[in-house]
Amino acid sequence: MLELFWQAQKNGFDIHPNALRLVTKNLRRLTKKVQNDPAANEIFMNILTGPDPDKTLMRMNEAGVFGKFVPDFGRVVAQMQYDMYHVYTVDEHTIQVISTLAQIEREELIEELPVASGILKRGVNRKVLYLACLIHDLGKGRDEDHSVVGAQIARRICPRLGLKQDEADTVEWLVRHHLLMSDMAQKRDIGDIRTVRDFAKAVKTKSRLDLLTVLTVSDIRGVGPNVWNNWKAALLRELYDAALDVMSGGLMAEGRAARID
Repeated sequence: MLELFWQAQKNGFDIHPNALRLVTKNLRRLTKKVQNDPAANEIFMNILTGPDPDKTLMRMNEAGVFGKFVPDFGRVVAQMQYDMYHVYTVDEHTIQVISTLAQIEREELIEELPVASGILKRGVNRKVLYLACLIHDLGKGRDEDHSVVGAQIARRICPRLGLKQDEADTVEWLVRHHLLMSDMAQKRDIGDIRTVRDFAKAVKTKSRLDLLTVLTVSDIRGVGPNVWNNWKAALLRELYDAALDVMSGGLMAEGRAARID
């Protein structure tokens, strides 16, 4: 069943509506045994990290395959977000975030997103980043903080999807802290060295900083039309540069007085 979607994505052809209806009628075949099958999970990862993943994932969602194969995604299908910030349901937003990441990777947003585009051009762990985009909001709609629940989901399903332990740990950290950068940039004074140091201390490594930056940009742009703007872009860019400077022991690490000297 997953092979059908992967072949369509890889070869660039549409799936006939009759075939999609047949797939929907046979969703019961996507049992736990299939969900835990290494070959099936490899195909899913190929879809997620392959060309134009959003289109294929949209088809899979409409056919009911996405939510059946990844039950935690199935829990957020058609789930409304009752605020003035989000336009899409949780499942739609998730696919929009993945779509944005794919656009950045295809170098379609270089002028709008130079920092994120540069990060991807230099290279990151794609599996980690795409899975973080997929999982980051799957904890919504439950009693506990969705970032905490999402981290628990990541810990559970990353090994199933073939990630190594260090990769799974990174996905878990990204999901747990996926709001950290946007909160720091928009709610704290990033001109204050203490804010930057707190952020750099939480992130710890340049690799995490790069991944979190791309995830944050993709997340914000996936919220809805006109949510992303130059103000947010400038704040995130400034925070990224400042944190990078602190991590590398640059001038900002010594504070304003040292820079004046």
